[in-house]
Amino acid sequence: MRRLTKVDLLLFAVVLIWGSVFSVIKHSLQEIDPLAFATARFGGATLFLLITLWLLEGKPTIRREDWLRVGVVGIIGIGFYQILFTLGLYYTTASNSSLLIATGPIFTLLFAVLLREERIVPLQIVGILVSFLGVAMIVGAQSGGLTLSVEHLKGDLFTLTCAAINGLCAVVARRPLERYSSLRLMTASFLLGTASMLLFTWRALLYQPWAHLSLNGWLGLGYSSFIAGGLGYVLWFWAIGEIGATRTMVYNYLIPVVAVGVAVLTLKEHLTPLQALGALIVFVGIALARLTPPYRIPGKRREETGLIKGGSDDD
Repeated sequence: MRRLTKVDLLLFAVVLIWGSVFSVIKHSLQEIDPLAFATARFGGATLFLLITLWLLEGKPTIRREDWLRVGVVGIIGIGFYQILFTLGLYYTTASNSSLLIATGPIFTLLFAVLLREERIVPLQIVGILVSFLGVAMIVGAQSGGLTLSVEHLKGDLFTLTCAAINGLCAVVARRPLERYSSLRLMTASFLLGTASMLLFTWRALLYQPWAHLSLNGWLGLGYSSFIAGGLGYVLWFWAIGEIGATRTMVYNYLIPVVAVGVAVLTLKEHLTPLQALGALIVFVGIALARLTPPYRIPGKRREETGLIKGGSDDD
């Protein structure tokens, strides 16, 4: 029987942060334009990461041969993802978005096989599919499940593209994580991502009436930027470097579980038996995926020490 490791505990912490941030963002978007919010959020996170990296490691240098992979994570995984995700939510339903985003770990598995970046065993596939079933039950019980219509097709395609981007970036980031800390990788990625977002969102950022933003609006933006954005992404990609993309991405399935739990506790929503069963199935799927032998990067040796350093607790 495998015990919980430091990696698992930190991933649970990230899931709690990301699962609760949806309600925080929802309240903030009542005062802030969505595109302005996304750009300001990641701009603030970039500044936070730059200062932290400079204090801990010095200049955020990246070797020339690594910029292609870092660029994919930053420009596509941060910049384009946020724009597509926002448009996807606008053009489709919340239930469609939740279920389609949950296909991210499936795309991770596919890209890991296609790019030959990780060794996949059958138990991982079973765990991912079981967890997806649990999420489908939760979403279906909450809002009627997936709704297929021409009206929502554009938003569904945008959201499904986001899920594919999630899967791709988790796999592509593995090799840079052999060489750099997750803090360094995320700082460079956030710089590129925020710059690419500005090309499309600068007008929304400029015309947002920031002077009239309430204290709650600023607090929500701060939490979304520094905790959910900066710290959350650093911990998430550190876990990818420790246990691999597919084993990390399966924890994505816990985010809807946390979101429902937060709604029950704070909004007094009713937890249905189907949702409870779905949450249990999600945990079973994650356990199956993590029962596989620990992931190792051959000859893993980072050149710089990051915000989190040291080996995995899987030994």
